[in-house]
Amino acid sequence: MGSLHVKAIFLLLAIAITPSTAWTVRIVNRLSNKKVLFAHCKSGDDDLGPQYIKTRDEFKFSFRVNFFRTTLFWCNMSKDKKSHASLDVFWSFSNAGKHGGFDLSTWAVNEEALWIVRDDGIYLWMKAPGWPEDEPYVIETLFRRWEPKR
Repeated sequence: MGSLHVKAIFLLLAIAITPSTAWTVRIVNRLSNKKVLFAHCKSGDDDLGPQYIKTRDEFKFSFRVNFFRTTLFWCNMSKDKKSHASLDVFWSFSNAGKHGGFDLSTWAVNEEALWIVRDDGIYLWMKAPGWPEDEPYVIETLFRRWEPKR
């Protein structure tokens, strides 16, 4: 076997055994009137079960992105009997096309996706790339509005 083949094999092995970065998704309930937020989050491999999040509390979970960077977590949420929302709360590079080319991993800070749930919808909090780590979040965007239940 040529030296180029040996180097390629060692490079692939090094990539395969290198642990991926741990990520955390946080879902924070900021609903008014002490409303309890219902959230049920899943991935292709994991079902995190139903969560009932009190006002000012949060639900968080951590995971590692898979080798092929296809990791995707989504949640179904409800703020009351009339409104719900379904959304992806983490996606890696290979799923960016589903989100208009937006790669969450290039905007998330400290490998954390922070979702703030309010009466009008669900917000993603981010920092601009290169923003100092010790500075507060600078971008808050309404990511999903509540939809009426059918």
